[in-house]
Amino acid sequence: MKTLYLRKININIIILFLLSIISLASPIIIHYFGLRGNEFLPIFFALSLGAYILNPLFLILLSVISPILNYTLTNMPMPPILYFLIFEGIVFAFIISMLKNKNVSFILLSLSALILARLSSIVLTFIFDININTWIRGIILGYKGIIVNWAFASIMYIIFKKYI
Repeated sequence: MKTLYLRKININIIILFLLSIISLASPIIIHYFGLRGNEFLPIFFALSLGAYILNPLFLILLSVISPILNYTLTNMPMPPILYFLIFEGIVFAFIISMLKNKNVSFILLSLSALILARLSSIVLTFIFDININTWIRGIILGYKGIIVNWAFASIMYIIFKKYI
């Protein structure tokens, strides 16, 4: 039994490592093609891919590691956007983790989690004294990213629902 548990931990570590690489590569690829990160939310790509296959602890860990890794290696996203992305990622991971195994459609759950995660960051506008209009503009600009990330999460669900 302990061996099975360790094997699951090792698999999650490997998946976390691979998704961290995707998290680092996706903003670079998005910017290479002249697309804007605030519209396509590339740091969320790895979270969306891992939403169905990672266990809750590793999904939350990925939501913290992804923006920090990107900031450390590429100096983007800059604070306070960095803090917003970490917060939104944690909210997304928490919602997915709490409701993933309930009797809820994962496809609807992933869309709802993305939207709620984006909206939840309004709390940070008060902490960092960000203009509410700037926050609203960021939320509206990110609709493409929500659609793309929702599509990634849905595809991962369709592929892996037989195996997990």
